Amino acid sequence: MLITPRSYGLYHPKIYEYWKKEGYEVVRKAGPHSEEDLITYLEGVEVLLVGTDHISKKVIQNAKELKVISKYGVGIDNIDCEAARKCGIEVLNTPGVNTEAVADYAFGLMLSLSRHIARSHFELVQEGTWNKTVGVEIFGKTLGLMGLGSIGAAVAKRAKGFNMNVIAYDPFPNEQLAQELGVTLVSLEDVIRESDIVSMHLPLTKETRYMIDCNRLKKMKKNCLLINTARGGVINELHLYEALRDGEIKGAALDVFEEEPPTNSPLFELDNVILTPHNAAASVEAVQRMTLRSTDNVMAYYESLRKAMAPS
Repeated sequence: MLITPRSYGLYHPKIYEYWKKEGYEVVRKAGPHSEEDLITYLEGVEVLLVGTDHISKKVIQNAKELKVISKYGVGIDNIDCEAARKCGIEVLNTPGVNTEAVADYAFGLMLSLSRHIARSHFELVQEGTWNKTVGVEIFGKTLGLMGLGSIGAAVAKRAKGFNMNVIAYDPFPNEQLAQELGVTLVSLEDVIRESDIVSMHLPLTKETRYMIDCNRLKKMKKNCLLINTARGGVINELHLYEALRDGEIKGAALDVFEEEPPTNSPLFELDNVILTPHNAAASVEAVQRMTLRSTDNVMAYYESLRKAMAPS
């Protein structure tokens, strides 16, 4: 088996002894990797335990022995699931393991962006200028959630502690959940127009790609803050850069990008952004859960095969 996530086993160092005891030969190659390298690494491999590496159709078609892909995390948009299905490869993920970690991080980005915390540390204290920056409070503001799944719901719970008015758009709305959380379900366009802060919590699909583009950015409030801990492709980054540069919205905090790691992004030029390296799920607790769940998924897969092959 091949394991690529950098943090896999970080807080479970004996996990490799467990694999060995169960008869697995583990190849550890911390990613993300290029398509060519993955093709090479997957020669003779039955199990791929993968993080953010892009598992393309070409990679899958060249992995002749591959039987199962266990995603270390929730989102599987980095895996060509249709190609995997056609090749008879099972794709498994770990829903719910990073909900609280990502919700914490999204809220941390809101606070840091609204009060210029990161900028104050690096630019104003370390450089010795000691100038105060005047931010805005998030207490009592309107928070617009794009997506009210498990992470969106966890963010809504935190927002209630700040007396925020929470509205949400979800393509498959759960009205009972919204009522329990005190969240008002509205249209996508209402979230865009009415929110002081917009926080993205939708998966990347054909329908959500570039959901936030120049047209929707122009409809946001001038003082709006945009937070993205979901997937980079839900926001058109060039359009976002232009909106931030031209003052169409006040600021943005991104933990995810269309290309990771981002290179030569125009967003690097701006001082009204916070950019972090796909870090939202990286809590000790989430890493522990992802390690165990992605491991258990592989074990459960082979156990189901054994049961299916056992004589009745």
